[in-house]
Amino acid sequence: TVISSPKMPVGPPGSRGGARASHPGTVFASMGCCQPREKMDEKVAKAMYGEQTDQVPRKKKEAYCSWCYEFSIHYFIKETSTWLCDACKGRTGESPRCQDSMARLEGSRGGGTVCAKSLPNWEEVCEKKKKILSKARSLTKIRYEMTRESPTRHLADKEGVIRPFIFLASMSSHHRAMLAIQLGWCPFAEESFGDPHEEAWAIINKKGLGLRARCVRGLEKVNPFAKPLDWVGILNHVAQTLYVPSYMAWEEEFKCEKMTRAEGKEACLHVHSGKVDTFEAELMEKVSKQQRSKMNRVQVCTVAQLMTTDNLRKLMAIQQARGVERHTMSLFAIDSCYLQLARDHHIAAGQNAAPVQGDELAGSVAAFLSNGVDGDVEMFAEAGLKETPAPAPDSILNANFEPLWLTLGTLGMTPHSTMSRVLPVMVNIFLQKEKLKMAQINVSAAEFARK
Repeated sequence: TVISSPKMPVGPPGSRGGARASHPGTVFASMGCCQPREKMDEKVAKAMYGEQTDQVPRKKKEAYCSWCYEFSIHYFIKETSTWLCDACKGRTGESPRCQDSMARLEGSRGGGTVCAKSLPNWEEVCEKKKKILSKARSLTKIRYEMTRESPTRHLADKEGVIRPFIFLASMSSHHRAMLAIQLGWCPFAEESFGDPHEEAWAIINKKGLGLRARCVRGLEKVNPFAKPLDWVGILNHVAQTLYVPSYMAWEEEFKCEKMTRAEGKEACLHVHSGKVDTFEAELMEKVSKQQRSKMNRVQVCTVAQLMTTDNLRKLMAIQQARGVERHTMSLFAIDSCYLQLARDHHIAAGQNAAPVQGDELAGSVAAFLSNGVDGDVEMFAEAGLKETPAPAPDSILNANFEPLWLTLGTLGMTPHSTMSRVLPVMVNIFLQKEKLKMAQINVSAAEFARK
């Protein structure tokens, strides 16, 4: 018998969505006989999930969130004296104006407080969010967004960020909204919300908050003449920050050669570049291996055993047949989803938790790597996967961010720090590349080339 995770609490009449049960910061083995060797850093766990012990329940409340406009659970984080929305992971605080709403805390220290429900456009924004997030997706629409012309596409092309721009534009609105919240702003109240190109450009280039602004270090932050980074510059920044300390040479950590400024500039002119593709793959592999290194021996052995089950083998075979790189994305997705499910089981039943089952893990991985289009359903049906309950179409929970949120804690990143805001964007871009392969959309095709 598989013990499922707790059901999402339902909001009051008129609520805009549900909220899934949250979990403790510890990465559990889900095997009653063994304690995990590696655990998430205690301070990081508390910052991500609040106080969590068997004896002391966490302080929580259910209210509307001013970040994601959904009725969700909010957990109190003692270390920062703030709250955390369990649906979108945005920092919140109690609103002095609305008892059933939590204000969003904007800025690096949460200095700006905005209670969305007290604003006159609350209902209008809720309706717009519901309409846009509920739109059905198809491969035709994805291709259209990847190929259509727009002012922001021309800007991305001109400034060397056309590759991430195309991947972001091909994502679902749920994913782009979640990434915007992680970077530090609420996308639903923006006039541009609903235009994939405008949303993608904001994620890359929003002043002070976008990906380019977050990847600037030292004096460059205050230099008005500093040129914004292109895509290779962003990749270099993330790689050096996470894996190349100042006392080490690039060659000691990376197999691929570091591109010169001229090489990087040339590679950034195109949607597809072999050198950039190799760089991205190696960077993602490092993230995946770092997460695997935090797992204990029991967890690693359990995942290896689950990968031999029929459902998971069929799913991986289908993904590989469509071009997905098994040793990067598939294994990262399997590890992330396994850790999340194991943790769900522990919350549901404690030390008596049942082990994660193969079909359960396969379904979770399929959802994590899904494009959210009809073709996905047919593909996953080939693997014999059962239909699983899904959040409401207009819920941000469809971004399926929980496994990646757990990854940030597993890697020891402090929530809402600069790199913990940047890495989810990078990983989602890398994941989108593989999702497009599953949809049999090849970014190296002539239709996506520079015009």
